[in-house]
Amino acid sequence: MNEAYRQSYLQALGLTPWVARAPLPGAAPSPWLEWEDETENSAPPAATPASSDPVDPAPAHQSPAPSVSLKDSLQEAPKPKAVAATADAPAPQKPVPVHGKGLTFTLEAHQGTDTWLLCAQEDSQAPGLGRFEAPLMASLLALFQGRPGRPRRFYCPLTDQPMQADEAAQALAAFIAGLSAQAGGSRVLMLLPESLNQALFSQPRYQAFDLGGRKALVVSSLSEMLEDPATHKKASWQAMQEHGFDGT
Repeated sequence: MNEAYRQSYLQALGLTPWVARAPLPGAAPSPWLEWEDETENSAPPAATPASSDPVDPAPAHQSPAPSVSLKDSLQEAPKPKAVAATADAPAPQKPVPVHGKGLTFTLEAHQGTDTWLLCAQEDSQAPGLGRFEAPLMASLLALFQGRPGRPRRFYCPLTDQPMQADEAAQALAAFIAGLSAQAGGSRVLMLLPESLNQALFSQPRYQAFDLGGRKALVVSSLSEMLEDPATHKKASWQAMQEHGFDGT
């Protein structure tokens, strides 16, 4: 593991990375690794590690949450008895961007009562969710008794070096473990494109699985729900109900 990965893992776990300010007798030189703080109006650089900023009030550029919740918007659909493993699974909409044979994506992490919600940004280099994604995320977060705020973020790659799928999966697991250690939470709901889900977890969406001792579920991404709500909202809501991610 290189030094940048090691320090980013320590930060995700809530430990403060440090190096000696002055050379130590008989020790090899220690590189000083420092990343600029995240700002509201600047795009995150690829070399920035996962953010662990505290939750603040919602940024000014985000649209207010809609009055109709995700749960209410799906009430017209009949409640399913069960969801088959491969029944009516929507097709992926967009491939995951590739950066030098590695993965490139950004996840926003929001906290509900006992559930962390992680959603993929449609534009990994944007400062946040788009104008239509943000209200949908706020509606979904309200279902878990959370509130919109300044999210934590997971960037892949963590440095300017390409990051392979297995490395990204390990780093994401460490990031989620760090969030749970800092603020609690025993479940993880992820809104990811199918191509990214396959690269990280090698299993279909809409099926619950164990992630570091936490119950996890991957459903459709926000952009897919906006582009084809009849397919992706319905499939996601059915999976959430079946696996106990319906906010109750």
